[in-house]
Amino acid sequence: MVDLPEGRLTDPQEIGEAVREVTNLTADQLRRVRDSPINEAYLEDNSEQAQPGNEPIDDTIRLLETPVSEYRDVDDGFNEVEQGRELLNYHARVQAGIESSGLGSNFIDPQETVTRQEHASTRWGVDPDDVFEY
Repeated sequence: MVDLPEGRLTDPQEIGEAVREVTNLTADQLRRVRDSPINEAYLEDNSEQAQPGNEPIDDTIRLLETPVSEYRDVDDGFNEVEQGRELLNYHARVQAGIESSGLGSNFIDPQETVTRQEHASTRWGVDPDDVFEY
């Protein structure tokens, strides 16, 4: 499991560091996730989700590719601080669910390698079982 930083972070560089601490996937791995048949199946079943399409993956890739020194709390089309907080808050909620209930058995793929809970977390940059299936 991932150790989340304590408290609400406000400093842009602290948020950037926390994003890197929480995520265990690289931008290239996230691109493979985005382009995978598993992600396509997930998107087909989740067309009414809060963040449509590949927005979580694309935002996480952008956060990981932005140097921490360039994180800003500015509404310039992509606010690294807001997006970073969203990622950290998401993982705090998801990790609590995984710790209490596990990854579940609701598999996306016919080979039963990835559950919905696992894939949802992976789309945000954290592979909860540390086994990259993509």
